[in-house]
Amino acid sequence: MNSHNPGNQTPAGEATGPENKHLFDHGSVHAKGSAYAKGSPSAAVSGVPGDIEEPVMGHLYELRNRLGIVLIWLFLAMMLAYPFSEKGMLLIWREFISPEISMAVYSPLEWVFARLRLCLVFALAVSIPQIFYQLYRFAGKGLYPHEKRFFLKVVPASFLLFILGTAVGYFLVLPVMFKYVIFYSGDLASAQLSVHSTLSAVTTILAGFGIVFQAPLLVIFAVKMELVKYETLKKQRILVYSAILALSLFLSPDPTFIAQFLVALLLVILFEFSLLLVRLF
Repeated sequence: MNSHNPGNQTPAGEATGPENKHLFDHGSVHAKGSAYAKGSPSAAVSGVPGDIEEPVMGHLYELRNRLGIVLIWLFLAMMLAYPFSEKGMLLIWREFISPEISMAVYSPLEWVFARLRLCLVFALAVSIPQIFYQLYRFAGKGLYPHEKRFFLKVVPASFLLFILGTAVGYFLVLPVMFKYVIFYSGDLASAQLSVHSTLSAVTTILAGFGIVFQAPLLVIFAVKMELVKYETLKKQRILVYSAILALSLFLSPDPTFIAQFLVALLLVILFEFSLLLVRLF
């Protein structure tokens, strides 16, 4: 009579001993993979390592907390910059505007609001890493490892591109713009510049160029998400260059067209650089 070990067989006669445990586990993984292939919601969540399905309200609470951290960070940065905002405004005025032209204030709180606006731009610039970090903490749980690595590469690149864009606006566009406004007015009109309007133009130009210089990251993201194909961007270069030229004409009001040409050249280089990055990544 053959002896059998009851612990090594199931009632159906299937072996589940230690020597076959690996096969059993492999079958479980295969079953999960089949469920994921069929589009099961729970399988979609389990497809990301470490991701745990949470109710919608839990995500909303976490989003509220992340936004609260960003707002607190912005507020602290503004308060830190406010004591130096007056010197910053005087620096901008001496840098781009003739010292002979005095600042004009047309409302009791215009000076305060102008200083707060300058502080807000400073706070946004220094808070970019914190904003991306909170975004990563919120959305990172649902990302695959390769997507997390890509996101961590985007954050410093975005910050550097924003700084580069604001530098172009500060050193290239703003001097030409104010030179045209002040010195091309001639003897027909005397330039009287409002503090709020002047600072609004400065911050708009700086923030606008900082955002425009995010174009390479947007191109890479669009290609990675398959919103547009790499071959399509290569074939439609003429249309892209035309849009860049129109954007440079809008952002750089220079009657000599020198600033527009330089801005358009920089944007074309950024576009070609983004296509190169798409091929590398």
